[in-house]
Amino acid sequence: MKFPLFFARPWAGPLVLLACTMGMASLHAQTPSAETSEPVVNSELTGELLYEILLGELNLRHGEPGAGFSLLLDAARRSNDVQLFARAVDIALQARSGEGALMAARAWAQAFPQDRKANLQVLQILLAVNQTAESQEFLKKEISLAPLPERSVAISLIPRHYARVTDKKLATAIVQKTLEPYLSAKSTAAASWTALGRMRLASDDPLGALQAAQQGHSADTQAIGPALLALELVGRQIQGAEQLVTLAQRQQNSPELAMSYVRVLIEMQRYSDADQQLRSLTQSHPQLAEAWLILGSLQFEQGQDAQAESSLAKYVSMASQETAENSVRGITQAQTRRAAILARQGKLQEARQLLAQLPASNDDELRSRWMAEVQLLREQRQWQAAFDVLAKANTNHPDLMYEQAMLAEKLNRLDEMEKLLLAVIEQDPEYHNAYNALGFSLADRKLRLPEAKALIIKALSFAPNDPFITDSLGWVEFRLGNYPAALQHLQKAYQDRPDPEIAAHLGEVLWQMNRQEEARAVWREGVKLAPNNETLQDTLQRLKPKL
Repeated sequence: MKFPLFFARPWAGPLVLLACTMGMASLHAQTPSAETSEPVVNSELTGELLYEILLGELNLRHGEPGAGFSLLLDAARRSNDVQLFARAVDIALQARSGEGALMAARAWAQAFPQDRKANLQVLQILLAVNQTAESQEFLKKEISLAPLPERSVAISLIPRHYARVTDKKLATAIVQKTLEPYLSAKSTAAASWTALGRMRLASDDPLGALQAAQQGHSADTQAIGPALLALELVGRQIQGAEQLVTLAQRQQNSPELAMSYVRVLIEMQRYSDADQQLRSLTQSHPQLAEAWLILGSLQFEQGQDAQAESSLAKYVSMASQETAENSVRGITQAQTRRAAILARQGKLQEARQLLAQLPASNDDELRSRWMAEVQLLREQRQWQAAFDVLAKANTNHPDLMYEQAMLAEKLNRLDEMEKLLLAVIEQDPEYHNAYNALGFSLADRKLRLPEAKALIIKALSFAPNDPFITDSLGWVEFRLGNYPAALQHLQKAYQDRPDPEIAAHLGEVLWQMNRQEEARAVWREGVKLAPNNETLQDTLQRLKPKL
């Protein structure tokens, strides 16, 4: 084989010498030694193949992935070497060449038709380049090549493979046709119906997904997959899904299912139902630490301090015996809630002492402990004490400096606030909250308004969908006198995130535009959201509208 294009390169000569030297070493190694009787295994790589591989790798190092890919794929085809096929696929993927990756993966699968990894590579690349219609052959093979004990797992992964395809209905049709033999087989029915249900849900067919979940549960009442699928449908308020979940709960007595159900209920703000589920779960599985943590947190949010303290104390007792990282986080959360309960009872010093006992074996845990104490003091409006905690910490971590800046603002130490925020930006130029905080502070004080607007726009460039930054942009436009632009930004921010502070700003803009009734309506909504919000109350006291 000739490579005239590459021989012209200045580094080709030394490479030839290297290849020849290695080839001679290989030949020398094939000569049996008189001192050993072990059989000699000859390498299947010829000198020419070895040269082609080395040349391909050297092309990659010199920034020519196309040439390197072609050489290594040719070497893979000629040698039928699995590692070379895999290497060619990796090179194409790194170069973001879907066509090249697919060509290499197909060649690999043709050379090794029983190689599951090769077949899976073809399937995944086809889906990545949106050639969904061609995927069925390889999906069928992926399932058939999976060992029987692993077949249900392979089937359960199907929705993940098809998650990013654009034509969801086509993908669902392909999966349904592929799974037909497995929907009625006892060992795979539950997994198959669950996978099909998830595909239907992704293609905007929730009723079809519910029917699949019901079929899967009927096939195997102890399988958790259909019940978890039904739980997703509960979150979407699909009628009939919750009945399937409660039925599965009675039949399975599964803590995993129960905890998942609790999380869905909390997301739906059905706190009473979540509380009932957690009480039942902590009775049936009293050693399930996470259940005590969530129950205690829920009780804390509902102002049930005595019950919360008891539940959280049980969690801490159980979690303290474990050493996993998530247990440390859980203990921090539980002890923080217990400290807040003490603070609400007027025992602030005891609360701080409790937080001082939090784990602090590394920098992350130490920062978490500081932040927990600062948050506790903020809730008690102890601005100076919270500021002092961070000042004593003497840290240059961006999160802590940002928090200290916000406390400086509360203390009306505005120059210090600005200095801290600029230090955060210098350390982390993409820390969007620092740009936003500084810009909003300037706008709120009617200072350096063009600079304030530039800072807020910079923050939006990093977090374009953040409603609080959009609120800041609306507020600076208001300060600049651009009322229509201010109204547009604030309405979008409030639509994206109904928040009392955004309501305060939106209402004031409407008020100044002589749209008083609309302003009052927004303010009334804000009061319902958070009647004691400081910004909203300041606005209402200043403008004195009759709500």
